[in-house]
Amino acid sequence: MGTVVIIGGGPAGYVAAITAARKGQQVIVIEDRQLGGTCLNEGCIPTKSLLESAETLEQVKRASAFGIAVPASGVYVDWYGVQQYKNSVMKKLVLGVGYLMKKNKVQVIQGKASFLTDRVVKVEKPDGVEEVTADRFIIATGSEPIELPFAPFDGSWIIHSSQAMSLSRIPATLLIVGGGVIGCEFASIYSRMGAKVTIVEMAEQLLPGEDRDIAEVLKRRLEEDGATIYTGTALSGADAATKTVSVQTGAGVEEIRAEHVLVAIGRKPRVEELGLDRVGVQYSGKGIQVDETMQTSVSHIYACGDVIGGIQLAHVAFHEGEVAALNACGVEKKASYRAVPRCIYTSPEIASVGLTELQARERYGDVRVGEFPFAANGKALILHEQAGKVKVIVEPTFNEIVGISIVGPRATEMVGQGTVMLHAEMTADAMEDFIAAHPTLSETLLEAILNATGQAIHG
Repeated sequence: MGTVVIIGGGPAGYVAAITAARKGQQVIVIEDRQLGGTCLNEGCIPTKSLLESAETLEQVKRASAFGIAVPASGVYVDWYGVQQYKNSVMKKLVLGVGYLMKKNKVQVIQGKASFLTDRVVKVEKPDGVEEVTADRFIIATGSEPIELPFAPFDGSWIIHSSQAMSLSRIPATLLIVGGGVIGCEFASIYSRMGAKVTIVEMAEQLLPGEDRDIAEVLKRRLEEDGATIYTGTALSGADAATKTVSVQTGAGVEEIRAEHVLVAIGRKPRVEELGLDRVGVQYSGKGIQVDETMQTSVSHIYACGDVIGGIQLAHVAFHEGEVAALNACGVEKKASYRAVPRCIYTSPEIASVGLTELQARERYGDVRVGEFPFAANGKALILHEQAGKVKVIVEPTFNEIVGISIVGPRATEMVGQGTVMLHAEMTADAMEDFIAAHPTLSETLLEAILNATGQAIHG
């Protein structure tokens, strides 16, 4: 049995810790914040909790469509209650990670670690400094928000995503810089809760990583919720004294006043202050360099999760943490990114796996595209959520399903079926005799596949 030290207790780190412990290693996790990392404390979980509150508010507002009367006094947002709900979810999950550490006999040290040598780290703890020696190390320090050089975070006017989820009240106006996943999720939260939201995105569309037709469905919905959206537009200046930002549009410079400015232009790996130069671990501003086994340039040091600068998703970090730990324990395993679902918890939800239509055409040429709208689905009609569609991409040689994109109700749950299809390398013709339950939203996925092969019944 050897000693494995894991720096970071987020999704990649705690999964690595559990995996290594179950392989018989003595495991130490060093974490300078809360167990669970950004995902549990500042990212996935709290934002999705806020989005669920916004969704509940929306459901209540449209209750009359289902024959349920709403009091004449209407409904309102108890922001304190929303925050309490969010915090209670976070607390339960963080305690759950702590329980798993104890259950698997993982020692947790609260403090900030940096390498002294390739076998020793210094840990700066609240009560002093400790040196920890180990046979192998796994770096899982995650990432942090990127700030604008001319408008750094001040925690008051210019804020990042972690601060945006714990504001003291719902702002009257909120300007969001960045129309990617984080920016769109916060726009979906605050626009439905009454804030006047403005999004500024440099690319020509929201969600630049997804197909334009998919992103357009969300854009229309955000605008219906009162959001103003600028695409092909850059932030050019910010004046904290007047709480005014300048944006460069195709028509010229416009000035926008906002109570808060949320900068959501991406996240960068936390590689500073780790002492990587002292031990020869190769890295750049994009992250720590690793191979398919998560091994760094130093054979007994591994890295995983956001810190390697790859796909910044918690479920990818889970996978990479397991891969890193298994290899650190002598079990050969390579990371696989073949079927990674991408989920955006806006209203409507967006979820994709595999290639977008644009990527598929660039790779395969004349692909087959099958689509089916939620407007023609019985369950979507019952839910009163008919916006959106399912799109399936099939490559021409073997009829293999290479991409699925969904925008609409419960998209983030439905994509699980698509992920299995891509993971198993299924072909469209293999789904011809598949029987989908009725009435379900999942029928749209089958209909889209049948549409790609020219056999759709309801399309």
